[in-house]
Amino acid sequence: MKFTLIIINLIFGTLNAAPSDSVVLTLPEVVITAERVPHHIRDLAASVSVVTGEQLRSSGARTATDALSMLPGVFVQRTGQFGRTDIDIRGVGDKGTQIAVLIDGRPEKMSLFGCTVTHTLPLNNVERIELVRGPLSALYGSDALGGVINIITRKATKPLDLNAQLAYGSFKTFQSRLSAGTRWQNGHTLISFAKDISEGHLPNSQYNGNDIALRAGYNFSPAFDLDFSGKYFTGVKHEPKKATDPDTLIATGWNQYSRGGLDLTLGLRQKINGIFKLYRNFGEHQFDPKDGWHSTDYTNGALCHLHHRFAFNNLVQGGVEFKNLGGTWIKSDTSKPSWSRNQFDIFLADEQTIGPFIATLGARFARDNISGNAFAPKFGCVGKTPFGTALRLNVNKGFRFPPFNYTSIFPPKNAELLPEITWNYELGLSQEIAPILKLDIAGFILKGDNLIERAPNPTPPPYYKFQNKGAFLFKGIETALELNYRFITLSGTATVNDFGVHTRARPGQKLNFALSLHPGRFSGTINFNAVGRYYAADSSKDPIPSYQTVDLRLRYRLLNQLHISAAVENIFNRNYQAFASLPGESSTGLYQMPGRAWTIGIDFNN
Repeated sequence: MKFTLIIINLIFGTLNAAPSDSVVLTLPEVVITAERVPHHIRDLAASVSVVTGEQLRSSGARTATDALSMLPGVFVQRTGQFGRTDIDIRGVGDKGTQIAVLIDGRPEKMSLFGCTVTHTLPLNNVERIELVRGPLSALYGSDALGGVINIITRKATKPLDLNAQLAYGSFKTFQSRLSAGTRWQNGHTLISFAKDISEGHLPNSQYNGNDIALRAGYNFSPAFDLDFSGKYFTGVKHEPKKATDPDTLIATGWNQYSRGGLDLTLGLRQKINGIFKLYRNFGEHQFDPKDGWHSTDYTNGALCHLHHRFAFNNLVQGGVEFKNLGGTWIKSDTSKPSWSRNQFDIFLADEQTIGPFIATLGARFARDNISGNAFAPKFGCVGKTPFGTALRLNVNKGFRFPPFNYTSIFPPKNAELLPEITWNYELGLSQEIAPILKLDIAGFILKGDNLIERAPNPTPPPYYKFQNKGAFLFKGIETALELNYRFITLSGTATVNDFGVHTRARPGQKLNFALSLHPGRFSGTINFNAVGRYYAADSSKDPIPSYQTVDLRLRYRLLNQLHISAAVENIFNRNYQAFASLPGESSTGLYQMPGRAWTIGIDFNN
């Protein structure tokens, strides 16, 4: 109760505070992710957050998903500064398997386990990140049970486009990001690199990651263009022991990942607009010999998305998508079992605007040759008033086809599993209180069904089998406040959730607050983060102590294009632990988080 009062006082008390501006969460005018077609954010029935490039640069985040931790309804599970940063949206995530993650619209998943390897997504070439809170499978298909994350990569914007960032800090951490590119009349090319090395804050928590990315395109005419993007990551992450492990235990586990992605997109700008996209994801994963896992995987896909806006304010969009997913388990006994599957989707949506009222209706039909069919409808409406208020209502269904680790690989496998399902019922309000002040509130009810759990087999052997037995009912309220005035920026988000009995690793309360000053050559940001009603077990058992952290980041412009920076994370050296649901039950549990840590850096942007 005390924590709730703190949230209310801090968030809503700022309405009477001095005017200011936003640094971590903004409500920008146009987004792409939510409806696949550019929209003003106030015209969207879904709850959408956007992290801009400037916010990414000032956030201190190390990966794309790490940068989302300040958003309402979002919680990041981690074991330290580097490595996995798995996202839960409204309590739904399951080690990154129940969130649709895309790079420029290309699905980014490891096909065998259906997860996103989050530390393969550094920020060296990211322009912005768009996030939808709540399921949206009608437009984005399987995996969008809890939400959608679309990482938009950067294009070269100048004839000579150069960027460089170097940083060094605690735990012998070295970070570098370099990019070089060019833009001419009809085309653009940008290549970028990232290198991160750290000894980590605990024994056996060292990290070494390398990433290269390319974005290039050419405009053949005003009617169509061709765009190519690709990336390749390779790195090793060592995992420390859990905080609850005995002192005599010596951690030795490590994971080595190599992941890549390619896509070629033809863009059309005629009476009918849209894209034709061909893409491929691929990877090789190897865990330490005691675990014994070594695999390769791939996803080949093709997407056609078309849309047309009629003169009577009606927008029609639709498309088809085909995926071929597969992978191979490279066993120590030299056997190499392989699996593959095909998925075909067709989707259609219609949006009608009548004065200040907007209504949307859509659906997707999907077919997986192992798990059968799935159908996901969506409905939404938005009503705007002359007083700066926008009310929104949406009902969406999400689904996820069971990945290979459930249907085909391990002994509890069950080829008869059905898709997991979520339904989201949501009511939201956005209010422009003044030109410098914006408020957004969303309340939701999220229901899950057919969730896959390991349960006793009614007809053994085996004695346990994956089955569609799980269900949940989650409720929550999310608030975001943004206040801008001159060189001051103030933003805050508050999230209060009721997860019923499913409380393990899902905080019931989360507060984020950021204050930024940027007068002249100097800029500084202070972030406050608080987590409460936090448990290591379901049914509110094994409480984890609530924690609060404060981070400070300072930046000074030496020359027009050269900056120096300094940052201190966890300024007050808060001693706290966080729960991480890692692969393998023996690795799931509480991990000690870093204490006070500093970073100094220099960056150049021409």
